[in-house]
Amino acid sequence: MRFFRTTWIPDETFFQTIVRHLVPESEIRTRTLTFLMFTDYGMPVTFYNDNYDLLLSQDYLFARKISPDAKELKDRLGELCSATGVHFQISNEGRSLFKFLTGRGRVGRRFAPRFWETETSIGRERTLMMVTCKKWHVAKRLVERVRTVTNLPAMDYVFNEADAALPDLGGIQSNLEKRTRHRRALVRMLFDYWQTDRLIFCIDPASTELMQDFYNDRAKVRLLEIECDFTDDYLVGHARRVGLAGPDPARGGGPAVADHPPIVHEFESDRLRGSQRLSHHRCEAAGG
Repeated sequence: MRFFRTTWIPDETFFQTIVRHLVPESEIRTRTLTFLMFTDYGMPVTFYNDNYDLLLSQDYLFARKISPDAKELKDRLGELCSATGVHFQISNEGRSLFKFLTGRGRVGRRFAPRFWETETSIGRERTLMMVTCKKWHVAKRLVERVRTVTNLPAMDYVFNEADAALPDLGGIQSNLEKRTRHRRALVRMLFDYWQTDRLIFCIDPASTELMQDFYNDRAKVRLLEIECDFTDDYLVGHARRVGLAGPDPARGGGPAVADHPPIVHEFESDRLRGSQRLSHHRCEAAGG
């Protein structure tokens, strides 16, 4: 007793110590009767009125901590404690549910919608302009010229280049996966950031799914395709960059690199031209 007189929070260890000294070990169950969970920051999770069903399904007699404002929860638990003949299902899945929901938030997949998902349209009165070209440097030169002459917000390959210059939008712009998953929300936030009704960015010709999704929006969407000539040297370099060819692809007697089916598919614009919903304008690059 003298030891516990100067111990911090003795009620959390006093009775456990007494039991260990007085009760045989075979008669002791080393588990708590209180259901409690802790966050990653070491703080106990607080329960509210809407956690009634969750608490009932746990294999515990007590719960900690319950919010002082959860009066309805306390009343319902008090009535249950005094009731007889009540049966309920024990699932004991509270910790796994909490871990699942908080874990989804950590990787960008939350249980509740984010603030930028409350409105899924870019905006009916806004005009979105996209420039597509397989030679990225050609499209970038055009966008840079537009940015210089018109002072319009114009960006490079937002959905294809991880290091594309973007303002801080609260994390939605942090990686390509998030940008693609929340593409309309991202573009709407870019409109809001620059306080404009016209916006330009580059997009790869292979990103037809993204283009189609933007065309399905209520905004006015315009698409410009820049056609380029591709030399064998350029095709060889591209094949190396995308992993379709080794560092020294065959030349001479073997088939031409341009005849390689994956490379042909990578450069074809027939998908854009064949899509009835992707009506767009085309121009040819001078040189390039």
